[in-house]
Amino acid sequence: MRKLSILLLALCSLAVSTTHAQVSKVEVSTPFDEPEDGWNKVLQLKNGNTFFFHFTNKDGIEVTVYNKQRNLVATRELTSELWEPKKMKHSVIEGLYEIGGQPVIFLQQQIDRTPSLFRIKLDANTGEIAGEKLISTLDRYPTGASWAMKYGRVEEEDFFVEKDPRSDCYAVVNFNSFAESNKRLEIMHYDGSEGKHKIINRAFYNSPEGQFKYLRYIGMTVDGPYNVFMCTYGFNHKNDMGNDSRVIMSRLKTENGSPVFTHNLLAFSEDFRETRGIMQYNKGTNMLQLMTLTYLKSKGGGFSPFNTSERKSYYLTLMSFIDPESLTIAYTKPIVGEKIDADLHQQFEHTSAFHGLPQQMIINRDNTTTVLMEEMETTTVTNNVGSVVSQTTTLGNIGVAELNEKGSEDDGHVILKVQSCKGIYDPLYLSEKSKGKWSYRGNGATFNNNAFLSFDYLNTDNNKYVLFNDYPSNYAREQDGKRRRKTVTTISGANTMCYKMQNGKISRFFVFGTPQDDDQTKFCYVESSHFSKETNTYATLMMEKNGRDKQARIAWVTFQ
Repeated sequence: MRKLSILLLALCSLAVSTTHAQVSKVEVSTPFDEPEDGWNKVLQLKNGNTFFFHFTNKDGIEVTVYNKQRNLVATRELTSELWEPKKMKHSVIEGLYEIGGQPVIFLQQQIDRTPSLFRIKLDANTGEIAGEKLISTLDRYPTGASWAMKYGRVEEEDFFVEKDPRSDCYAVVNFNSFAESNKRLEIMHYDGSEGKHKIINRAFYNSPEGQFKYLRYIGMTVDGPYNVFMCTYGFNHKNDMGNDSRVIMSRLKTENGSPVFTHNLLAFSEDFRETRGIMQYNKGTNMLQLMTLTYLKSKGGGFSPFNTSERKSYYLTLMSFIDPESLTIAYTKPIVGEKIDADLHQQFEHTSAFHGLPQQMIINRDNTTTVLMEEMETTTVTNNVGSVVSQTTTLGNIGVAELNEKGSEDDGHVILKVQSCKGIYDPLYLSEKSKGKWSYRGNGATFNNNAFLSFDYLNTDNNKYVLFNDYPSNYAREQDGKRRRKTVTTISGANTMCYKMQNGKISRFFVFGTPQDDDQTKFCYVESSHFSKETNTYATLMMEKNGRDKQARIAWVTFQ
Protein backbone atom coordinates (compact mmCIF):
# COMPACT_ATOMS: atom_id res chain seq x y z
CA MET A 1 0.00 0.00 0.00
CA ARG A 2 1.26 3.51 -0.80
CA LYS A 3 2.69 4.94 2.39
CA LEU A 4 1.26 8.16 3.73
CA SER A 5 4.49 8.96 5.55
CA ILE A 6 5.91 10.90 2.58
CA LEU A 7 9.03 12.88 3.38
CA LEU A 8 8.28 16.37 4.62
CA LEU A 9 10.77 17.63 2.09
CA ALA A 10 8.22 16.80 -0.59
CA LEU A 11 5.87 19.37 0.88
CA CYS A 12 8.03 22.20 -0.33
CA SER A 13 9.64 20.65 -3.39
CA LEU A 14 8.66 21.91 -6.84
CA ALA A 15 7.00 19.72 -9.43
CA VAL A 16 8.97 18.95 -12.57
CA SER A 17 7.75 20.87 -15.60
CA THR A 18 8.59 20.29 -19.26
CA THR A 19 7.20 21.36 -22.61
CA HIS A 20 6.54 19.23 -25.66
CA ALA A 21 5.87 20.34 -29.22
CA GLN A 22 2.32 18.96 -29.23
CA VAL A 23 1.22 20.15 -25.77
CA SER A 24 1.69 23.39 -23.89
CA LYS A 25 3.13 21.89 -20.72
CA VAL A 26 3.69 18.63 -18.84
CA GLU A 27 4.11 18.80 -15.07
CA VAL A 28 4.72 15.89 -12.70
CA SER A 29 4.67 15.52 -8.96
CA THR A 30 7.42 14.14 -6.79
CA PRO A 31 7.50 10.32 -7.15
CA PHE A 32 5.85 7.86 -4.76
CA ASP A 33 5.41 4.09 -4.51
CA GLU A 34 2.96 2.48 -6.89
CA PRO A 35 -0.43 2.12 -5.19
CA GLU A 36 -1.37 -1.50 -4.63
CA ASP A 37 -4.81 -3.15 -4.80
CA GLY A 38 -7.76 -0.83 -4.87
CA TRP A 39 -8.90 2.05 -7.06
CA ASN A 40 -7.24 5.36 -7.90
CA LYS A 41 -8.89 8.60 -8.96
CA VAL A 42 -7.73 12.17 -9.64
CA LEU A 43 -10.03 15.19 -9.23
CA GLN A 44 -9.07 18.76 -10.20
CA LEU A 45 -10.90 21.49 -8.30
CA LYS A 46 -11.81 24.94 -9.56
CA ASN A 47 -9.59 26.52 -6.86
CA GLY A 48 -6.53 24.96 -8.57
CA ASN A 49 -5.98 22.14 -6.08
CA THR A 50 -5.76 18.52 -7.22
CA PHE A 51 -6.96 15.58 -5.12
CA PHE A 52 -5.53 12.09 -5.58
CA PHE A 53 -7.69 9.33 -4.05
CA HIS A 54 -6.58 5.78 -3.38
CA PHE A 55 -9.61 3.69 -2.35
CA THR A 56 -8.04 0.74 -0.57
CA ASN A 57 -9.54 -2.73 -0.35
CA LYS A 58 -10.05 -2.67 3.42
CA ASP A 59 -8.34 0.32 5.04
CA GLY A 60 -10.53 3.25 4.06
CA ILE A 61 -9.63 6.05 1.64
CA GLU A 62 -6.20 7.63 1.26
CA VAL A 63 -6.23 11.27 0.09
CA THR A 64 -3.33 13.37 -1.20
CA VAL A 65 -3.76 17.08 -1.96
CA TYR A 66 -1.62 19.13 -4.38
CA ASN A 67 -1.90 22.91 -4.72
CA LYS A 68 -2.01 24.86 -8.00
CA GLN A 69 1.81 24.96 -8.03
CA ARG A 70 1.69 21.11 -8.09
CA ASN A 71 3.26 20.86 -4.64
CA LEU A 72 2.05 18.25 -2.15
CA VAL A 73 0.34 20.05 0.73
CA ALA A 74 -1.62 17.40 2.66
CA THR A 75 -2.18 13.67 3.09
CA ARG A 76 -5.06 12.02 4.90
CA GLU A 77 -6.41 8.56 5.63
CA LEU A 78 -10.19 8.78 5.79
CA THR A 79 -11.97 6.51 8.23
CA SER A 80 -15.35 6.74 9.89
CA GLU A 81 -17.68 5.33 12.49
CA LEU A 82 -20.65 6.05 10.21
CA TRP A 83 -19.53 3.92 7.23
CA GLU A 84 -17.20 0.92 7.48
CA PRO A 85 -13.63 1.39 6.14
CA LYS A 86 -12.95 -2.35 6.39
CA LYS A 87 -15.76 -3.06 3.91
CA MET A 88 -14.29 -1.00 1.08
CA LYS A 89 -13.77 -4.07 -1.10
CA HIS A 90 -17.53 -4.65 -1.08
CA SER A 91 -18.43 -0.98 -1.58
CA VAL A 92 -19.60 0.98 -4.60
CA ILE A 93 -18.49 4.51 -5.40
CA GLU A 94 -21.69 5.92 -6.89
CA GLY A 95 -20.10 9.24 -7.78
CA LEU A 96 -17.19 11.60 -7.13
CA TYR A 97 -17.84 15.26 -7.94
CA GLU A 98 -16.86 18.79 -6.99
CA ILE A 99 -20.00 20.24 -5.41
CA GLY A 100 -20.08 23.59 -3.63
CA GLY A 101 -16.31 23.88 -4.06
CA GLN A 102 -15.65 20.62 -2.19
CA PRO A 103 -14.87 17.06 -3.27
CA VAL A 104 -17.95 14.94 -2.52
CA ILE A 105 -17.93 11.12 -2.46
CA PHE A 106 -21.14 9.11 -2.74
CA LEU A 107 -20.38 5.74 -1.14
CA GLN A 108 -22.70 2.72 -1.12
CA GLN A 109 -22.26 -0.04 1.45
CA GLN A 110 -24.40 -2.80 2.89
CA ILE A 111 -24.81 -2.30 6.62
CA ASP A 112 -26.49 -5.31 8.23
CA ARG A 113 -27.79 -6.42 4.77
CA THR A 114 -29.25 -2.94 4.24
CA PRO A 115 -28.01 -0.99 1.17
CA SER A 116 -26.94 2.42 2.46
CA LEU A 117 -25.75 5.56 0.64
CA PHE A 118 -23.32 7.92 2.38
CA ARG A 119 -22.35 11.43 1.30
CA ILE A 120 -18.81 12.37 2.34
CA LYS A 121 -17.74 16.03 1.96
CA LEU A 122 -14.04 16.93 2.12
CA ASP A 123 -12.23 20.18 2.88
CA ALA A 124 -10.96 21.58 -0.43
CA ASN A 125 -7.53 22.45 1.00
CA THR A 126 -6.72 19.84 3.63
CA GLY A 127 -8.63 16.75 2.46
CA GLU A 128 -10.18 16.30 5.90
CA ILE A 129 -13.78 15.15 6.23
CA ALA A 130 -15.88 18.32 6.37
CA GLY A 131 -19.15 16.46 6.81
CA GLU A 132 -20.58 12.99 6.31
CA LYS A 133 -24.15 11.78 6.32
CA LEU A 134 -26.22 8.69 5.66
CA ILE A 135 -28.57 10.17 3.07
CA SER A 136 -30.55 7.09 2.07
CA THR A 137 -31.25 3.44 2.83
CA LEU A 138 -33.16 0.75 0.97
CA ASP A 139 -35.08 -2.22 2.33
CA ARG A 140 -33.02 -4.80 4.19
CA TYR A 141 -32.42 -7.78 1.93
CA PRO A 142 -34.87 -10.51 3.02
CA THR A 143 -34.07 -14.17 3.45
CA GLY A 144 -33.90 -15.76 0.03
CA ALA A 145 -32.98 -12.51 -1.74
CA SER A 146 -29.97 -14.11 -3.46
CA TRP A 147 -32.19 -16.84 -4.93
CA ALA A 148 -34.76 -14.25 -6.09
CA MET A 149 -32.08 -12.19 -7.85
CA LYS A 150 -30.37 -15.18 -9.45
CA TYR A 151 -33.39 -17.24 -10.52
CA GLY A 152 -36.44 -14.98 -10.08
CA ARG A 153 -35.09 -12.14 -12.23
CA VAL A 154 -35.48 -9.65 -9.38
CA GLU A 155 -32.97 -6.83 -9.81
CA GLU A 156 -30.41 -5.91 -7.21
CA GLU A 157 -31.27 -2.91 -5.05
CA ASP A 158 -29.23 0.10 -6.09
CA PHE A 159 -28.64 3.86 -6.06
CA PHE A 160 -28.03 6.17 -9.01
CA VAL A 161 -26.43 9.63 -8.70
CA GLU A 162 -26.36 12.27 -11.47
CA LYS A 163 -25.01 15.82 -11.21
CA ASP A 164 -25.97 18.78 -13.39
CA PRO A 165 -22.78 19.77 -15.30
CA ARG A 166 -23.79 23.45 -15.21
CA SER A 167 -24.60 23.83 -11.51
CA ASP A 168 -24.13 22.27 -8.06
CA CYS A 169 -27.51 20.52 -8.26
CA TYR A 170 -27.78 16.75 -8.38
CA ALA A 171 -30.28 13.94 -7.96
CA VAL A 172 -30.22 10.58 -6.22
CA VAL A 173 -32.44 7.67 -7.25
CA ASN A 174 -33.32 5.00 -4.68
CA PHE A 175 -34.10 1.83 -6.59
CA ASN A 176 -35.79 -0.53 -4.15
CA SER A 177 -36.50 -3.69 -6.15
CA PHE A 178 -38.01 -5.61 -3.21
CA ALA A 179 -40.50 -2.88 -2.23
CA GLU A 180 -44.14 -2.51 -3.23
CA SER A 181 -44.56 -1.19 -6.77
CA ASN A 182 -45.51 2.36 -5.68
CA LYS A 183 -42.49 2.55 -3.33
CA ARG A 184 -39.96 0.94 -5.64
CA LEU A 185 -38.35 4.07 -7.05
CA GLU A 186 -37.75 7.40 -5.29
CA ILE A 187 -35.97 10.59 -6.45
CA MET A 188 -34.21 13.08 -4.18
CA HIS A 189 -33.31 16.40 -5.85
CA TYR A 190 -30.56 18.44 -4.12
CA ASP A 191 -29.00 21.88 -4.39
CA GLY A 192 -25.40 21.48 -3.20
CA SER A 193 -24.30 25.13 -3.60
CA GLU A 194 -22.17 26.56 -0.78
CA GLY A 195 -21.84 23.03 0.57
CA LYS A 196 -25.34 23.09 2.09
CA HIS A 197 -26.88 20.21 0.07
CA LYS A 198 -30.45 21.36 0.52
CA ILE A 199 -33.23 19.04 -0.63
CA ILE A 200 -35.35 20.67 -3.34
CA ASN A 201 -37.75 17.77 -3.94
CA ARG A 202 -38.24 14.23 -2.71
CA ALA A 203 -40.93 12.02 -4.17
CA PHE A 204 -41.81 8.43 -4.95
CA TYR A 205 -42.18 7.61 -8.61
CA ASN A 206 -45.57 6.27 -9.64
CA SER A 207 -45.76 4.92 -13.17
CA PRO A 208 -48.47 6.51 -15.35
CA GLU A 209 -51.82 5.70 -13.72
CA GLY A 210 -50.22 2.70 -12.03
CA GLN A 211 -50.02 1.04 -15.43
CA PHE A 212 -46.75 -0.86 -14.82
CA LYS A 213 -45.87 -3.26 -12.05
CA TYR A 214 -42.13 -3.33 -12.74
CA LEU A 215 -39.70 -0.55 -13.62
CA ARG A 216 -36.11 -0.47 -14.81
CA TYR A 217 -33.92 2.60 -14.68
CA ILE A 218 -32.38 3.76 -18.00
CA GLY A 219 -30.98 7.26 -17.43
CA MET A 220 -31.41 10.65 -15.81
CA THR A 221 -30.32 14.29 -16.14
CA VAL A 222 -30.67 17.28 -13.82
CA ASP A 223 -31.68 20.77 -14.93
CA GLY A 224 -30.39 22.96 -12.10
CA PRO A 225 -32.90 23.48 -9.27
CA TYR A 226 -35.84 23.27 -11.68
CA ASN A 227 -36.29 19.77 -13.10
CA VAL A 228 -35.11 16.20 -12.92
CA PHE A 229 -35.71 14.23 -16.12
CA MET A 230 -35.67 10.43 -15.95
CA CYS A 231 -36.18 7.60 -18.41
CA THR A 232 -37.42 4.18 -17.28
CA TYR A 233 -38.76 0.98 -18.79
CA GLY A 234 -42.13 -0.20 -17.53
CA PHE A 235 -43.48 -3.73 -17.86
CA ASN A 236 -45.88 -6.11 -16.11
CA HIS A 237 -44.50 -9.61 -16.68
CA LYS A 238 -41.09 -10.68 -15.39
CA ASN A 239 -40.52 -13.42 -17.94
CA ASP A 240 -42.59 -12.11 -20.84
CA MET A 241 -42.49 -8.44 -21.76
CA GLY A 242 -45.86 -8.49 -23.54
CA ASN A 243 -47.29 -5.79 -25.74
CA ASP A 244 -47.92 -3.48 -22.79
CA SER A 245 -44.22 -2.77 -22.14
CA ARG A 246 -43.15 0.86 -22.69
CA VAL A 247 -40.28 3.30 -22.39
CA ILE A 248 -41.39 6.12 -20.06
CA MET A 249 -40.07 9.67 -20.04
CA SER A 250 -40.71 11.54 -16.77
CA ARG A 251 -40.10 14.95 -15.21
CA LEU A 252 -40.04 15.90 -11.53
CA LYS A 253 -40.57 19.58 -10.69
CA THR A 254 -42.20 21.77 -8.07
CA GLU A 255 -45.71 23.03 -8.75
CA ASN A 256 -47.65 25.06 -6.17
CA GLY A 257 -45.08 24.16 -3.54
CA SER A 258 -45.32 20.39 -4.05
CA PRO A 259 -43.28 17.87 -6.06
CA VAL A 260 -45.13 16.74 -9.19
CA PHE A 261 -44.28 13.98 -11.67
CA THR A 262 -45.27 14.25 -15.34
CA HIS A 263 -44.99 11.18 -17.59
CA ASN A 264 -45.15 10.34 -21.26
CA LEU A 265 -44.99 6.91 -22.92
CA LEU A 266 -42.47 7.00 -25.76
CA ALA A 267 -43.30 5.43 -29.10
CA PHE A 268 -40.77 2.60 -29.24
CA SER A 269 -41.79 -0.80 -30.58
CA GLU A 270 -38.66 -2.75 -29.63
CA ASP A 271 -38.18 -4.70 -26.40
CA PHE A 272 -36.15 -2.20 -24.34
CA ARG A 273 -35.92 -4.21 -21.14
CA GLU A 274 -32.15 -4.69 -21.34
CA THR A 275 -31.35 -1.04 -22.05
CA ARG A 276 -28.76 1.33 -20.69
CA GLY A 277 -28.63 5.00 -21.47
CA ILE A 278 -27.06 8.44 -21.20
CA MET A 279 -29.28 11.50 -20.97
CA GLN A 280 -28.17 15.14 -21.21
CA TYR A 281 -29.98 18.46 -21.57
CA ASN A 282 -28.73 20.47 -24.56
CA LYS A 283 -29.59 24.02 -23.53
CA GLY A 284 -28.56 25.40 -26.91
CA THR A 285 -31.21 23.41 -28.79
CA ASN A 286 -33.59 23.11 -25.82
CA MET A 287 -33.73 19.37 -26.34
CA LEU A 288 -33.13 16.40 -24.09
CA GLN A 289 -30.72 14.00 -25.77
CA LEU A 290 -31.15 10.35 -24.83
CA MET A 291 -28.63 7.84 -26.18
CA THR A 292 -29.78 4.28 -25.52
CA LEU A 293 -27.94 0.99 -25.95
CA THR A 294 -30.33 -1.97 -26.13
CA TYR A 295 -29.27 -5.62 -26.06
CA LEU A 296 -31.09 -7.52 -28.79
CA LYS A 297 -29.56 -10.91 -27.98
CA SER A 298 -29.23 -12.85 -31.23
CA LYS A 299 -31.91 -10.89 -33.08
CA GLY A 300 -31.15 -9.11 -36.34
CA GLY A 301 -31.37 -5.40 -36.90
CA GLY A 302 -28.52 -4.30 -34.64
CA PHE A 303 -25.19 -3.22 -36.02
CA SER A 304 -22.76 -4.00 -33.18
CA PRO A 305 -21.78 -7.63 -32.71
CA PHE A 306 -20.46 -8.65 -29.31
CA ASN A 307 -18.95 -12.08 -29.90
CA THR A 308 -18.59 -14.89 -27.40
CA SER A 309 -17.52 -18.48 -27.85
CA GLU A 310 -21.18 -19.50 -27.95
CA ARG A 311 -23.10 -16.79 -29.84
CA LYS A 312 -23.03 -13.49 -31.64
CA SER A 313 -25.10 -10.82 -29.89
CA TYR A 314 -26.43 -7.58 -31.29
CA TYR A 315 -27.09 -4.14 -29.85
CA LEU A 316 -29.25 -1.28 -31.07
CA THR A 317 -27.99 2.27 -30.41
CA LEU A 318 -30.40 5.18 -30.80
CA MET A 319 -30.15 8.93 -30.28
CA SER A 320 -33.53 10.39 -29.35
CA PHE A 321 -34.25 14.12 -29.16
CA ILE A 322 -37.02 14.86 -26.67
CA ASP A 323 -38.92 18.07 -25.99
CA PRO A 324 -38.43 18.92 -22.27
CA GLU A 325 -41.93 20.44 -21.92
CA SER A 326 -44.15 17.87 -23.63
CA LEU A 327 -41.71 14.95 -23.06
CA THR A 328 -42.45 13.79 -26.60
CA ILE A 329 -39.87 12.59 -29.11
CA ALA A 330 -39.07 15.14 -31.79
CA TYR A 331 -36.98 12.67 -33.79
CA THR A 332 -34.81 9.59 -33.34
CA LYS A 333 -31.67 8.57 -35.22
CA PRO A 334 -29.85 5.21 -35.14
CA ILE A 335 -26.13 5.49 -34.51
CA VAL A 336 -24.41 3.13 -36.92
CA GLY A 337 -21.03 4.77 -37.43
CA GLU A 338 -21.23 5.07 -41.23
CA LYS A 339 -18.61 7.82 -41.40
CA ILE A 340 -16.34 5.90 -39.04
CA ASP A 341 -16.64 2.81 -41.21
CA ALA A 342 -15.89 4.85 -44.34
CA ASP A 343 -12.80 6.32 -42.68
CA LEU A 344 -11.63 2.82 -41.72
CA HIS A 345 -11.81 1.64 -45.32
CA GLN A 346 -10.31 4.80 -46.75
CA GLN A 347 -7.35 5.03 -44.38
CA PHE A 348 -6.44 1.40 -43.93
CA GLU A 349 -8.22 -0.46 -46.74
CA HIS A 350 -9.99 -2.73 -44.29
CA THR A 351 -12.41 -5.26 -45.72
CA SER A 352 -14.27 -5.73 -42.44
CA ALA A 353 -16.73 -3.16 -41.10
CA PHE A 354 -16.40 -1.08 -37.94
CA HIS A 355 -18.45 -2.63 -35.13
CA GLY A 356 -18.11 -0.28 -32.18
CA LEU A 357 -20.29 0.05 -29.09
CA PRO A 358 -20.89 3.49 -27.54
CA GLN A 359 -18.81 4.59 -24.60
CA GLN A 360 -19.77 8.25 -24.13
CA MET A 361 -21.94 11.08 -25.48
CA ILE A 362 -20.52 14.63 -25.36
CA ILE A 363 -22.52 17.76 -26.18
CA ASN A 364 -20.19 20.38 -27.63
CA ARG A 365 -20.35 24.16 -27.24
CA ASP A 366 -21.72 24.56 -30.78
CA ASN A 367 -24.63 22.19 -29.88
CA THR A 368 -23.21 19.35 -31.97
CA THR A 369 -22.62 15.96 -30.36
CA THR A 370 -19.59 13.68 -30.24
CA VAL A 371 -20.25 9.98 -29.71
CA LEU A 372 -17.27 7.86 -28.68
CA MET A 373 -17.30 4.18 -29.66
CA GLU A 374 -15.05 1.18 -29.16
CA GLU A 375 -14.98 -2.29 -30.69
CA MET A 376 -15.46 -4.95 -28.00
CA GLU A 377 -15.33 -8.71 -28.39
CA THR A 378 -15.73 -11.09 -25.47
CA THR A 379 -14.43 -14.66 -25.40
CA THR A 380 -15.86 -17.09 -22.85
CA VAL A 381 -14.19 -20.41 -21.97
CA THR A 382 -16.37 -23.06 -20.35
CA ASN A 383 -15.63 -26.54 -19.00
CA ASN A 384 -17.33 -29.81 -19.95
CA VAL A 385 -20.32 -29.09 -17.67
CA GLY A 386 -20.86 -25.60 -18.99
CA SER A 387 -19.38 -23.62 -16.11
CA VAL A 388 -17.43 -20.49 -17.03
CA VAL A 389 -13.69 -20.98 -16.61
CA SER A 390 -12.51 -17.59 -17.87
CA GLN A 391 -13.60 -14.55 -19.85
CA THR A 392 -11.57 -11.99 -21.75
CA THR A 393 -12.58 -8.85 -23.62
CA THR A 394 -10.68 -7.57 -26.64
CA LEU A 395 -10.89 -3.79 -26.86
CA GLY A 396 -10.41 -2.87 -30.48
CA ASN A 397 -10.55 0.19 -32.71
CA ILE A 398 -11.84 3.55 -31.49
CA GLY A 399 -14.55 5.43 -33.38
CA VAL A 400 -15.32 9.13 -33.03
CA ALA A 401 -18.66 10.13 -34.58
CA GLU A 402 -19.58 13.80 -35.03
CA LEU A 403 -23.34 14.45 -35.12
CA ASN A 404 -25.05 17.67 -36.11
CA GLU A 405 -27.89 19.27 -34.15
CA LYS A 406 -30.41 16.90 -35.78
CA GLY A 407 -28.42 13.79 -34.86
CA SER A 408 -27.14 12.99 -38.36
CA GLU A 409 -23.54 11.83 -38.63
CA ASP A 410 -21.58 14.57 -40.41
CA ASP A 411 -18.08 13.20 -39.82
CA GLY A 412 -16.32 10.21 -38.34
CA HIS A 413 -12.81 9.05 -37.60
CA VAL A 414 -11.28 5.72 -36.64
CA ILE A 415 -8.13 5.11 -34.60
CA LEU A 416 -6.55 1.66 -34.65
CA LYS A 417 -6.05 -0.06 -31.31
CA VAL A 418 -6.13 -3.58 -29.89
CA GLN A 419 -5.95 -4.43 -26.17
CA SER A 420 -6.88 -7.52 -24.17
CA CYS A 421 -8.38 -7.36 -20.69
CA LYS A 422 -9.60 -10.01 -18.30
CA GLY A 423 -13.28 -10.40 -17.52
CA ILE A 424 -16.18 -8.46 -19.01
CA TYR A 425 -15.64 -4.84 -20.00
CA ASP A 426 -18.99 -3.07 -20.18
CA PRO A 427 -20.07 -0.57 -22.83
CA LEU A 428 -20.63 3.03 -21.65
CA TYR A 429 -17.48 2.68 -19.54
CA LEU A 430 -16.31 6.24 -20.30
CA SER A 431 -19.67 7.64 -19.20
CA GLU A 432 -19.40 5.88 -15.85
CA LYS A 433 -15.76 6.97 -15.50
CA SER A 434 -16.67 10.64 -16.02
CA LYS A 435 -18.91 10.47 -12.93
CA GLY A 436 -16.28 8.80 -10.78
CA LYS A 437 -18.41 5.67 -10.55
CA TRP A 438 -16.64 2.50 -9.49
CA SER A 439 -17.68 -0.89 -8.15
CA TYR A 440 -15.48 -3.19 -6.12
CA ARG A 441 -17.90 -5.98 -6.89
CA GLY A 442 -17.04 -5.69 -10.61
CA ASN A 443 -14.26 -7.38 -12.53
CA GLY A 444 -12.06 -4.31 -12.55
CA ALA A 445 -11.32 -4.68 -8.83
CA THR A 446 -9.80 -8.09 -9.49
CA PHE A 447 -7.71 -7.39 -12.57
CA ASN A 448 -5.37 -4.45 -12.03
CA ASN A 449 -4.29 -4.18 -15.67
CA ASN A 450 -7.82 -3.31 -16.79
CA ALA A 451 -7.62 0.18 -15.27
CA PHE A 452 -4.84 1.05 -17.76
CA LEU A 453 -6.83 -0.06 -20.83
CA SER A 454 -9.54 1.40 -23.09
CA PHE A 455 -9.01 5.08 -23.89
CA ASP A 456 -9.65 8.70 -22.96
CA TYR A 457 -11.02 11.61 -24.96
CA LEU A 458 -10.74 15.34 -24.38
CA ASN A 459 -11.46 18.45 -26.41
CA THR A 460 -10.33 22.05 -26.25
CA ASP A 461 -11.60 25.02 -28.24
CA ASN A 462 -9.07 24.22 -30.97
CA ASN A 463 -8.49 20.46 -31.05
CA LYS A 464 -9.76 17.03 -30.05
CA TYR A 465 -7.54 14.33 -28.57
CA VAL A 466 -7.72 10.57 -27.99
CA LEU A 467 -5.29 9.01 -25.50
CA PHE A 468 -4.51 5.37 -24.72
CA ASN A 469 -1.62 3.13 -23.70
CA ASP A 470 0.07 1.31 -26.57
CA TYR A 471 3.33 -0.38 -27.51
CA PRO A 472 5.88 1.82 -29.33
CA SER A 473 6.20 -0.94 -31.94
CA ASN A 474 2.55 -0.35 -32.92
CA TYR A 475 3.31 3.33 -33.36
CA ALA A 476 6.19 2.41 -35.67
CA ARG A 477 4.01 -0.01 -37.65
CA GLU A 478 1.37 2.65 -38.16
CA GLN A 479 3.99 5.17 -39.26
CA ASP A 480 5.05 2.65 -41.91
CA GLY A 481 1.45 2.19 -43.07
CA LYS A 482 1.12 -1.32 -41.64
CA ARG A 483 -2.28 -2.34 -40.29
CA ARG A 484 -1.42 -5.36 -38.17
CA ARG A 485 -0.85 -4.49 -34.52
CA LYS A 486 0.47 -6.34 -31.51
CA THR A 487 -2.21 -6.82 -28.86
CA VAL A 488 -1.50 -4.94 -25.64
CA THR A 489 -1.65 -7.59 -22.92
CA THR A 490 0.99 -6.40 -20.42
CA ILE A 491 0.92 -2.73 -19.59
CA SER A 492 4.53 -2.41 -18.40
CA GLY A 493 5.82 -2.27 -21.99
CA ALA A 494 3.37 0.44 -23.10
CA ASN A 495 3.56 4.22 -23.38
CA THR A 496 0.71 6.72 -23.42
CA MET A 497 -0.08 7.73 -27.00
CA CYS A 498 -2.10 10.72 -28.14
CA TYR A 499 -3.97 11.17 -31.43
CA LYS A 500 -4.70 14.80 -32.20
CA MET A 501 -7.67 15.49 -34.50
CA GLN A 502 -7.69 18.87 -36.18
CA ASN A 503 -9.54 19.91 -39.35
CA GLY A 504 -10.04 16.31 -40.43
CA LYS A 505 -6.37 15.41 -40.01
CA ILE A 506 -4.85 13.14 -37.37
CA SER A 507 -1.34 13.46 -35.93
CA ARG A 508 0.26 11.19 -33.32
CA PHE A 509 2.73 11.71 -30.50
CA PHE A 510 3.86 10.30 -27.16
CA VAL A 511 2.22 12.26 -24.33
CA PHE A 512 5.17 12.01 -21.93
CA GLY A 513 7.93 12.19 -24.51
CA THR A 514 9.38 9.69 -26.98
CA PRO A 515 10.84 6.68 -25.10
CA GLN A 516 14.60 6.29 -25.38
CA ASP A 517 14.53 2.48 -25.42
CA ASP A 518 12.30 -0.50 -24.58
CA ASP A 519 13.30 -0.41 -20.90
CA GLN A 520 11.91 3.09 -20.38
CA THR A 521 8.13 3.47 -20.43
CA LYS A 522 5.61 6.01 -19.15
CA PHE A 523 1.95 5.08 -19.10
CA CYS A 524 -1.13 6.44 -17.38
CA TYR A 525 -3.78 4.83 -15.22
CA VAL A 526 -6.67 5.68 -17.55
CA GLU A 527 -9.28 4.91 -14.90
CA SER A 528 -7.92 7.70 -12.69
CA SER A 529 -7.79 10.57 -15.17
CA HIS A 530 -9.70 13.84 -15.02
CA PHE A 531 -9.84 16.65 -17.60
CA SER A 532 -10.52 20.26 -16.59
CA LYS A 533 -12.26 22.19 -19.37
CA GLU A 534 -11.51 25.47 -17.57
CA THR A 535 -7.73 25.04 -17.85
CA ASN A 536 -7.49 22.43 -20.65
CA THR A 537 -5.48 20.32 -18.21
CA TYR A 538 -5.53 16.52 -18.15
CA ALA A 539 -4.49 15.09 -14.76
CA THR A 540 -3.72 11.42 -14.27
CA LEU A 541 -1.78 8.86 -12.26
CA MET A 542 1.34 8.13 -14.32
CA MET A 543 3.59 5.12 -13.95
CA GLU A 544 7.26 5.57 -14.87
CA LYS A 545 9.26 2.40 -15.51
CA ASN A 546 13.02 2.29 -16.01
CA GLY A 547 14.21 -1.29 -16.30
CA ARG A 548 12.97 -3.04 -13.17
CA ASP A 549 12.46 0.19 -11.27
CA LYS A 550 8.97 1.64 -11.26
CA GLN A 551 7.52 4.67 -9.55
CA ALA A 552 4.29 6.63 -9.65
CA ARG A 553 3.66 10.33 -10.13
CA ILE A 554 0.68 12.58 -10.67
CA ALA A 555 1.00 14.17 -14.12
CA TRP A 556 -0.71 17.33 -15.39
CA VAL A 557 -0.75 17.77 -19.17
CA THR A 558 -2.01 21.08 -20.59
CA PHE A 559 -3.32 20.72 -24.13
CA GLN A 560 -3.56 23.40 -26.79
